[in-house]
Amino acid sequence: MPTILENILFLIICSLKQTKSDMLHERSFLMAKKNVFLHFLSNYIVVLLLFFTLFVMGPSEIFFGNYKEFGFVYQEFGWKFLIFAFLISFIFTLVISFFPDKLGKYILSVFWGIGIAGYIQTMFLNRHLEQMGARAEAYTASPSKIIVNSIIWATIIFGALLFAKFQQNIFKKVMLTSSLIILGMQCVGYISLFPSADKSAFTYYSDKDELILDGSKQFTVSSNDNIILFILDNFSSTYLASAVEKYPDLKDFLHDFTYYNNADCNYHGTYPSLPHLLTGNDLDPSLSVDDWLEDCWTNTTTNDYFSILSDANYKVNLYTPTTSILTGNHSLPLLDGKISNITTKQSSICIDYHKLYKTMFYMSCYRFMPEYFKSFFDVSNATYTSIVSYPENTILHANYDFYNHLIENGLTTDSSGNYFIIQHLNGTHEFTTDENCQFDAQNATCQSTVKGIFTMLEAYLNELKTLGVYDDSTIIITSDHGDVEYPQIIFFIKEKQESHESLNGTNAPITLDELVPTIVQSLDKDYSEFGYSIHDFYPDQQRERLLYIRDYDASYPDVPRYDGISSGGSNVYHLYNYTGNIDDQINALQNYQYTTIPMVDSYF
Repeated sequence: MPTILENILFLIICSLKQTKSDMLHERSFLMAKKNVFLHFLSNYIVVLLLFFTLFVMGPSEIFFGNYKEFGFVYQEFGWKFLIFAFLISFIFTLVISFFPDKLGKYILSVFWGIGIAGYIQTMFLNRHLEQMGARAEAYTASPSKIIVNSIIWATIIFGALLFAKFQQNIFKKVMLTSSLIILGMQCVGYISLFPSADKSAFTYYSDKDELILDGSKQFTVSSNDNIILFILDNFSSTYLASAVEKYPDLKDFLHDFTYYNNADCNYHGTYPSLPHLLTGNDLDPSLSVDDWLEDCWTNTTTNDYFSILSDANYKVNLYTPTTSILTGNHSLPLLDGKISNITTKQSSICIDYHKLYKTMFYMSCYRFMPEYFKSFFDVSNATYTSIVSYPENTILHANYDFYNHLIENGLTTDSSGNYFIIQHLNGTHEFTTDENCQFDAQNATCQSTVKGIFTMLEAYLNELKTLGVYDDSTIIITSDHGDVEYPQIIFFIKEKQESHESLNGTNAPITLDELVPTIVQSLDKDYSEFGYSIHDFYPDQQRERLLYIRDYDASYPDVPRYDGISSGGSNVYHLYNYTGNIDDQINALQNYQYTTIPMVDSYF
């Protein structure tokens, strides 16, 4: 007996193409229905290739490769995308049936050409494409790369059209066979993603004792003494110089500060820079990510550092969106006893489904699209890190979110002790902030983003002054790293009771190695155990400095990612050794003056 679907398709298509009696005149009713159904099915498979890649394989591979970063489980979008892919393919195939056979054939060939080109782009042309918001600027590719990539896409699509025109019968077989083969391979790959993931990809962790950072006091300072550390992600000193050209009075409100314009981050990348910055522990490339992070938080020197802070009655409150950079697979108990704002996880969770669906689709398109269109689908890390929130425990990371909350609610004070506040904000990790510190992804530039950040900082300092705690606060404004081409960072410091009419400046050659000793020195404690402070270096001093930049080198073996989900995006560190200022550093970078150090595993 003919199926209901066959009957429906037959009647719809017959009404569009020709009358039912015409079809019956050519062949038997059952044979006509079978041919129509098979023709529709073959077209459906070709259309499905495109939508299965975009809505199923792309989002699924991205999710399972990064699910520990996202914070939501596969069920939130996976099955919906799967159903949608089959449904939208059916609709498009049906629409194609509305057109005359000749036109429908060309439309189908375009679907097939795009599907094949996108598959080739994803599998072979996206070598080491960063997926998770690793750049400050939107995605860009060199003109030559865009041209070559466009030629590949155009050749495939126009080749499909010509093939359909001159080799119609062969082309139908080629289309169907290739679509079936690729869909089959993708289905096998899709199924294989599930057993390779652990239960946290499918089930929210509900252990009542799970620890997270508490964001409830992100806008609370001590009414006594404060050490306030702003870590503005990916903030290169060259970004600041560019912004000052447009906004000459940009830094005027920092008149009580000293600016170190020759500051080195030691390590490019939030990992390993952030744990180094917070603990003072130097990277050991011979250790795995987990082993090094454990050593960061448990070694004797780190224990002594946090003991000094505790003895001085300081609560260390850390606000950062991604704690795995600090803990690896160990989770937050590794920091317990050192970081004060650690609490048990709240049960309530809020998911922005519109942002979730759009983000996963955009990330898939970002992989799938040719080079020219990738920038239109590049997703900022501030977007995907804000999909999931805990209403009872929100940590604000985006510049504009932090600023808007500050303006609306101000700061509050706590007299129970001193505060060491660490605000890790998005900084210039993406240029998405306007000069008024509002979100503007379309028109924002490097200069406007910097201006917006300084608008935010000025508002924060004004709040400290209003509360009467500014003078007794040590305030440091810096970054974990700069841009990969210009890695030197900003570094401003105002020490307790420091005051002058205009911003001081120095080119003393400092690094983030000196941050922990400087903080200990600010407490009038002996800091010799921790190394040199920034005050131990003088202007124009010639100092040899080292800079680690993670990279991929095909002559070295791939390494696993720290969480075991996939291979690491990097496999070596390039260690640069230079003496002098930013020009000497850039010269070393541009002339590849590095030593290669293989990784054990990779965080990213």
